[in-house]
Amino acid sequence: MTAGTGYLSLSGLTKRYGEFAAVDGLDLDVPRGELVAFLGPSGCGKTTSLRMIAGLVPATAGRIVVGGRELTEVPTHRRDMGLVFQSYALFPHMSVAKNVAFGLEMRRVSRGEIAARVREAIALVHLTGKEEHRPGQLSGGQQQRVALARALVIRPSILLLDEPLSNLDAKLRDEMRNEIRDIQRRLGITAIFVTHDQGEALTMCDKVAVMNAGRLEQTGTPVELYEHPRTAFVAGFVGRTNRLKAVARDGALELAGQRLAAPSGISGTVEVMIRPHRVALAADAAVVAPGHHGVAGTVARATFAGDILQYDVDVAGQIVSVEAATRGGERVLEPGRAVMLSWRPQDLFVYASAR
Repeated sequence: MTAGTGYLSLSGLTKRYGEFAAVDGLDLDVPRGELVAFLGPSGCGKTTSLRMIAGLVPATAGRIVVGGRELTEVPTHRRDMGLVFQSYALFPHMSVAKNVAFGLEMRRVSRGEIAARVREAIALVHLTGKEEHRPGQLSGGQQQRVALARALVIRPSILLLDEPLSNLDAKLRDEMRNEIRDIQRRLGITAIFVTHDQGEALTMCDKVAVMNAGRLEQTGTPVELYEHPRTAFVAGFVGRTNRLKAVARDGALELAGQRLAAPSGISGTVEVMIRPHRVALAADAAVVAPGHHGVAGTVARATFAGDILQYDVDVAGQIVSVEAATRGGERVLEPGRAVMLSWRPQDLFVYASAR
């Protein structure tokens, strides 16, 4: 087994507990200076993967290489990695400055250098003036900044963040999301960010590694994953989508009584997906833009949600959700109204049904 080409290279990384594979043959290359998200639902193996990279969990098989140096068997304290946890993991009896300095003291850095680096790290996370506060005197967002400063002050080769925003409210999550990304870019540090929130992954990261049941489903930029999902799981997990059943035969897709072009090599029962905001709704059942797919349906539910109108449309017994931006003065269509739905062919994802 050979190492990959990334600054951080994972080759066949595996963790088994008896017969259960928590992580199963993970291959991933992360270039220097990139922020990469491990994204997936609970139990998919993303946190276990991060903990193996950190050395907190021993790998059953595979290799971990950083900057050409193999770290698979190296203990955690010698891996030169900064960790930020969901729970902050601060020492409640220590001041902010003491918490940030702790890692440097364990590395026996000189007092003068510790003082200078602690000031620098605290300023980096905008906590100057809070040096003597205890964690209990800080807000959740401020505590997370302390945890981030403590991880960065040791100047790690890789920054590992395990669900760091999940304990914060929505406003603080947005603020910390931007701060973490800004700091990562400013320092040019390589970072792994574990999250189950696809919004965080898409808005913060250079690339996203989508995991499912211990395996890597797809890796790519946020745009690549959103616009070109390779599997039904990725299409359904990254962004909102409609899931419909259809039949592919003789090069055509039979959906709601309509025959549409089908991807080559697919036949039989298939799963069709399309994102709600990519579907156009027309009250005139005859309106379909040239080159678009169109199916007739009936409004089952209409919801005014302020910035969008949400419609659930019954299409031959299957429900298609549609989202349309509001501009003021829109008339909400009542349930029972006949409508036409249409979309561009490239917005329709077609996958063979799981057996």
